[in-house]
Amino acid sequence: MQNKFIWPISIIYLKKTKSTNKFAKKYLNKILLKFKNWIIIQSKHQTDGKGYSGSWCTENGKNLTFSLIFKPKKINIYNLYIINIIISNAIHKSLSKILNYPIWIKWPNDIIIDNKKIGGILIENNFIFDEIYISIIGIGINIKQKKFNIYWNASSLSNIFNIEFDLDYIINNIIFHIQNEYLLFINNVINIKRYYIKHLYLKNKISNFFFLKKKIFFYGIIKSINNKGHVLIEVNGKLKYFYQKEIKLL
Repeated sequence: MQNKFIWPISIIYLKKTKSTNKFAKKYLNKILLKFKNWIIIQSKHQTDGKGYSGSWCTENGKNLTFSLIFKPKKINIYNLYIINIIISNAIHKSLSKILNYPIWIKWPNDIIIDNKKIGGILIENNFIFDEIYISIIGIGINIKQKKFNIYWNASSLSNIFNIEFDLDYIINNIIFHIQNEYLLFINNVINIKRYYIKHLYLKNKISNFFFLKKKIFFYGIIKSINNKGHVLIEVNGKLKYFYQKEIKLL
């Protein structure tokens, strides 16, 4: 890998694994004895990857499936959503630079191109009191895979753009942008939340939602997110907020 990163990274390559996040959690103590921070666990073949919407199986060697282990500063249980914004923004900026094409962030953290999911994020945190000690961030980006389950509404960069992509270049670029976005946050350089809101998928458009708890469908308009990362939706002229896993955008 290239060494043009803001902080040094360490890489663990796995030929095949059920889930890079599961691997990271299982061997976390051993990993931290050898490596200190910014640890990448990458697998060519992930057979049981987890996302907020369920399992995700990828074709061998076709996609990017990796986890990042790092120790964030200035992030605690009160601003936990910031990690999601950092990672979502970073992937959006990286792919936007590579592709020069409209890309959207579907709340909370799916990556959308041409109304198809091409990537997702799973964040799992370890705490010491109110502070995050370790964050394990699983990232999957569909790059070269051609066939998808019709019910996933997913695609890949190669399917959409009909060109070949270099997986190593893309992962390097994404990692750099994650570090850069994190640096912007800890130095208070810009309001990273503003960028996230600007690129929300279907923002200011009438959309159909499913309220999981009440098992009802409703129409609403995504307007923003609040200071806890909840999505703000205008429903019948009134703003309502919903937390993760409470609703599903259809």
